[in-house]
Amino acid sequence: MEKKTGAFDKLTLFIENRISPPLIKLSNMKYLRSLQNSFLALMPYMILGATATLINNLPGLFSKENGLDLPGVQKALTAIITPISPILLQVVFVTINLLALLVCLLNGYNLGKINARKYHVDVNENVTSVLSAVSFLCFIDFASLSKNFDWPAYIMGSPSLFAGIIISIIAVELYTFFIRKHMVIKMPEGVPPMIAEAFVSIIPVTIIVILMALLGQGIPHFDFLQIFGKIFGYLVIGGSNWFTQFIGWFLDRLLWFVGLHGTNIVTSVMGPIWTKEITDNIAAFAAHRPIPYMFTEQWINNYVRISVFPIALLCLISKVKRFNVVGKLALPGTIFNIAEPIMFGLPIVLNPIMFVPWVIGFSATFLFNAALSFLGIAPPMIAMTVWTMPAPLAAFIGSGFRLSALLISLLNFVLIFFIFYPFFKVLEKQELKLELEDE
Repeated sequence: MEKKTGAFDKLTLFIENRISPPLIKLSNMKYLRSLQNSFLALMPYMILGATATLINNLPGLFSKENGLDLPGVQKALTAIITPISPILLQVVFVTINLLALLVCLLNGYNLGKINARKYHVDVNENVTSVLSAVSFLCFIDFASLSKNFDWPAYIMGSPSLFAGIIISIIAVELYTFFIRKHMVIKMPEGVPPMIAEAFVSIIPVTIIVILMALLGQGIPHFDFLQIFGKIFGYLVIGGSNWFTQFIGWFLDRLLWFVGLHGTNIVTSVMGPIWTKEITDNIAAFAAHRPIPYMFTEQWINNYVRISVFPIALLCLISKVKRFNVVGKLALPGTIFNIAEPIMFGLPIVLNPIMFVPWVIGFSATFLFNAALSFLGIAPPMIAMTVWTMPAPLAAFIGSGFRLSALLISLLNFVLIFFIFYPFFKVLEKQELKLELEDE
């Protein structure tokens, strides 16, 4: 007797047979493989930094300004966390705030290793790792930093991640080119291998670092890292209507997919508009007037962005051992909107199979909630809550304690789960095959 095929099985088969082959082919590109290996290696540090961020912000969950008016709980948590706050902030700084630099180091190593195998040449991955990091640092104006080494936020962290990736790729490819063309210093056969390798790197490293320093600091009024960030910022056109907000949301998802902190980039442009919207809504609510703005930052956070909790749940129930471990580690943080362990641990970043649910799926969720808002089903937001507050609770408080907002937020968790489900199953099948080969 033939087994009946359900709708999700049919969709999974369609994705597996029609959509996934070109995506899998794309995922085998050396640059994507190198970056995925780099992000996987960084997963423990991202989890550590995300957890430290969550703990450091716990008291804010219970303040009157951020929704929960429990001063006793806030005071108790503040007393506990304040003494260890410098340690927590240090952990955040050396993990999340150094993300671009760490990715440069790892991507330089992994890409160098791949190039050595691909071209059958003696590309030393240790050299390409350090070279990538040094090349990235060439674009930072250390002369302008204070004696406390207090650099702007964009330099080392996720806002510079994509620029750092480009720099590391260029540095490794240039180094590989020099090695393949034998533009190196060759030592006599009697010289020990370690010393010979050091001399082999002298000419390529010298030329590449000087070139990077010239591009980074040799051109007046040229800041590649900042300019690159602004280019993406200018892509988002501010506005309070649903269409411009949707464009901003779509870019948010797209930028996150390629490894940029899309939320920070979009917020840098939309921030002033969002601030005006929510303050006007609060004033209108206090004066018992109609709420003027629907599509606020809080509306996006509480209805659409919610969290990656459904994806972490998929990982938790997965048959893949690695996914299962990622789910166990990431699930508690995702409740409080910590996304990095899933973004870089699954990963979603630069994972072609995850492109459709992450970009298209979340965009469809935006349109679904916009329709609910136009129909008067989803209430607008009239209060601000701390970003680490779970989305359903934030929606309940932010809407003025409307139960419908809480239920809609929970409904969106279910929608995201089923949007990701068939694509996750394809990824799971691919990983299970790899696990069997390893065993």
